[in-house]
Amino acid sequence: MKEILIETANPQPEVRRNAETAVGWEFKEEAAYLYEKAIVLRERLIDPIARVDRQQLPDPVIGFDNLRNYKVLAEYLVIRDPVGLSCRINFNTEHYIPDGDKQVWRWGRWAQMETLAHEYVHLFQQQVGSGKPSHGKDFIEKCESIGLHPLPGVGCHTAVADEPFSILMKEWGIERPDDVPTDKRKIDWFKNGKEIKGRSSLKKWTCPECGLNVRMGIAGDPMLRHHTCETAAGRPVFLIPGDVYVAKK
Repeated sequence: MKEILIETANPQPEVRRNAETAVGWEFKEEAAYLYEKAIVLRERLIDPIARVDRQQLPDPVIGFDNLRNYKVLAEYLVIRDPVGLSCRINFNTEHYIPDGDKQVWRWGRWAQMETLAHEYVHLFQQQVGSGKPSHGKDFIEKCESIGLHPLPGVGCHTAVADEPFSILMKEWGIERPDDVPTDKRKIDWFKNGKEIKGRSSLKKWTCPECGLNVRMGIAGDPMLRHHTCETAAGRPVFLIPGDVYVAKK
């Protein structure tokens, strides 16, 4: 029987090249910057030692998406995305603000690099760790080993990062923020009273009989019916757009 070598395709280099050369794309500069820094984070902090039992951690695919929850800074996709890409880290566009023809992370570079390292540790968990990305014990231990301080079970960074992460930031010319809280907290240290209000991308639908509200990420009419009101009215009761609903007296 003839043996056939099975090669696994790696689209990441082409995806990265496309992002870094995407003319007119507002996240072009951000993508180039984050790809460059991600590789150094891996080689210096997250997976720096060459091993004989496995390959080095793969490069991530970096994207930008409205994650519909302003409390989420970024995400690591544990399954392949809609076009089949794996090892993907998405930054939440809710946390970007326009600056001319580009977008800038509102919390500053130091906090952004902590966020990137955080998501890369999730990639580490899935690829060579427990296999199940979480904010559990193995995640906390890995983050603490590189200088990050996430809250167990939650993941928010309760204190500004220390060495060796801080050493790398100094090499990059990223200054440690001055307004760093010193009290114990359960939110990210860099927000420090600067939390933003979310902008929901979900459309509200309302029962015209009782005023019950639901929100859905569907552009067209979902044709939802409220069973309780239908029983009382003896006829079909469809939910209507919330912006046209007038409460009954």
